[in-house]
Formats: sequence, structure tokens, C-alpha cells
Amino acid sequence: MIGFLIVLASAAGDGFLTPPSHLPLRAEAKAAVVHCGLPTKGVSVQFDREMDEDDVRVSPARGPISDQKLSCIARVSLNTSYYVYFRDQFVQSRYDKLYSRLEYAADVAHGRDWLRARNHLAGLPLPKKGEPLSNYAQAVEAFCGVKKGNLLVAADAHFITFTKQGLGQVTPRGVEHATANETQFECVMSATSAADLQSRGIGIGLATHPGPAAR
Repeated sequence: MIGFLIVLASAAGDGFLTPPSHLPLRAEAKAAVVHCGLPTKGVSVQFDREMDEDDVRVSPARGPISDQKLSCIARVSLNTSYYVYFRDQFVQSRYDKLYSRLEYAADVAHGRDWLRARNHLAGLPLPKKGEPLSNYAQAVEAFCGVKKGNLLVAADAHFITFTKQGLGQVTPRGVEHATANETQFECVMSATSAADLQSRGIGIGLATHPGPAAR
């Protein structure tokens, strides 16, 4: 019940919570979505075999669903880790755009919170206008204790990606042979999120680059 109230409080406001350490019950996830203003009968929680997880499904509504309601539902999804899907494709398209915007804002906030909690926010490196993007990538690596060029690489003037060797290999024992440990990788992700790269016309993604050792 407490978890449900936390989800509702977050969904009703503009703030974001870190996803809970345990998933809310199916009934709690449904109730939180319904609380955003949807009819109970039109909301269900189903198991997605392909994704191997539960998600929330919303049947077509008789009337239009406002952006306010969709934003509320997106916050519920972000704060419960339950994905929400609309059977009405037009509504789904509107929801996806709102969700992406709120998810990005949540990532920026989470990155800044992570750095602030470790007293690192003041030293956050930022891209400098007129300088190669590779300078920024290397500054982030240095900031997080990663050897320059071992994890990040500027694919072009507007996109940063990861070196193939930097991400390591997934084995039954976990990720091995990565050039950054878990804390360093989390630092890199938090630093690049906190920098709000999107507003600077810069993207970052998982398309891998060979890296210095493979050239």
C-alpha cells in the first residue's frame, strides 16, 4: 500500500523517483494507471512472453485521453517499471512522444542526483563549443577514472558511442573484460545524462566502435 501511494504521489507531480527496488504488485500497477483517470475495466495487466515480464494494457477509450492523463500514466510507468501499451495506435503514438520526453528528463535528473550524492556535480565536464566532440568524450572518461579512448569515442561531430572492447563480453559469469568497472560505467552514464546532451544537439548510443586496440 505504501508503494502504491508513493507511485501516485510521484505521478501526480512533476518529480521523478528512482524505480523501486522491487516491482509493485500487478494490482498496484493497474490501480496507479486507473488513478490517472482511466476506467478500471479498460486497464489490465498481462504477461508478455516475448519480453518475459508483465505490462499494462489499455483498451480504446470512448472519449479522448488528454495529454495530462497520458503524462500521468507515463510517470506511473517510469516509477513502477511497468511498460504501458495502448491498443489505440493513435493514442500510443501520442503517449510514446510524451513518455520519451519525460524519460529523458528523468535521466537528466537521475544523473545529476547521482553525481550530487558523491559531491561530483560541480566538476561535471560539458561539451565546449568549437572543440572536437572527442575532447568531451575523453574529459568524461578522465572524470570517471577510465583510461582515455577505452570506453567512449566520438563517431562524428554530433554522436558519441562506446568502444566494443570497452563494453566487454557477456558470459555466464557476467560481463567480463570490460575496460570500465560497474561504478565507472555508471559514472559515465550519469555524467553524460546530467550534461543534457540532447539540448546541445549531441546524441549518445550503444552502436559500438572497434576502439584503439582493434584498429
